[in-house]
Amino acid sequence: MENSEGKKEKRLGIIGIIAMYLGMILGAGFSSGRECWQYFGVFGKLGYFGAVFNLLLFLAIGYMLTYIALSKQTADLGELISPVDNKLLINGIGTIIGLIYYTLIMSMSAAGSSLLQQQFGIPKPVGGVIIVILVIATVLGDFERLSKVFSKIMPVVFIISIFTIVITLLSSSFTQSGPVTGYEPSPMAPTWWFAGIIFASYNIIGMIAMSGNCALRAKDRKTAFLGAGLGTFLLGLMTILLLTALLKDMAYSASLDLPMLGYANRLSKPLAICYAVVLYGSIYSTASSTFYGFSTRIPGIPAKKYILIAAAVIGFALGLLGFQTLVAYLYPPQGYFGILVMILITVNYLKERRKNRNNR
Repeated sequence: MENSEGKKEKRLGIIGIIAMYLGMILGAGFSSGRECWQYFGVFGKLGYFGAVFNLLLFLAIGYMLTYIALSKQTADLGELISPVDNKLLINGIGTIIGLIYYTLIMSMSAAGSSLLQQQFGIPKPVGGVIIVILVIATVLGDFERLSKVFSKIMPVVFIISIFTIVITLLSSSFTQSGPVTGYEPSPMAPTWWFAGIIFASYNIIGMIAMSGNCALRAKDRKTAFLGAGLGTFLLGLMTILLLTALLKDMAYSASLDLPMLGYANRLSKPLAICYAVVLYGSIYSTASSTFYGFSTRIPGIPAKKYILIAAAVIGFALGLLGFQTLVAYLYPPQGYFGILVMILITVNYLKERRKNRNNR
């Protein structure tokens, strides 16, 4: 495959694909434990049912998206989702997904702001500004720059995240400091089973753009499927481990924007600084991958660069609403739409399987 300048692009191996999957999901809400607490932790041990179901959905949708992309030879958002071969419908679905991707620059800049303020006392706008600048610099370099950056930073981000979670689980210094029931779920995800579906569906929306691109840029078909399977499995496993850590002190987990950073602070200051850097990297990676997905919906016109810069700046301004607010009220509606998206992807996959079987 060649890029727009006619240069041959480097094909993705299994580690590269895993890094892309981790990069698009391991953002602020995920790595910090904020999303996991909001949609699983508030239900206590019942949240495990939702977390396991989420893992299975991740695996299934990752496989189906890879199959569709290879079958249709496309990474277009609308074509990966729509089972109906209608240009208007395909473009409409792609545009809606692109707009959802755009909203994530708001939550990621808000998360960057919360992180630097919580850990270092830096004024909130500073953290968001840095995220926006890094995202613009990365996305303007197109998919190839994105994949190079992710292949270097995401394995480190994942390993240190898991290390911090495991140390938290092994520590005997954490006990319940408050009630273990009665925590208020998001009003749009009021039960553990529905919260599990919502959590999976809005994360799967974030998966679509990179899944298609990873499948088409993989070294071969086997690499594409194995990379997608391992990437989605690791994300689902990390959700379960995060939930276990957050349940060690439920009142403490509920009190923070970024609860895992709080646990790291209680364990060790050097570990907290290290985790803060890693968390900031994961915020940047998800913001970059979703903003790249948004950028694919803008035509390749001379003003595209300036449109992207302006859009990122506006997203930063809206992100000043605050991270907890965005997680509780922005993500659930996206999750509702994500349920429809999962159904459409499933129908699209079955249609492609049937078509290929008939062709054989």
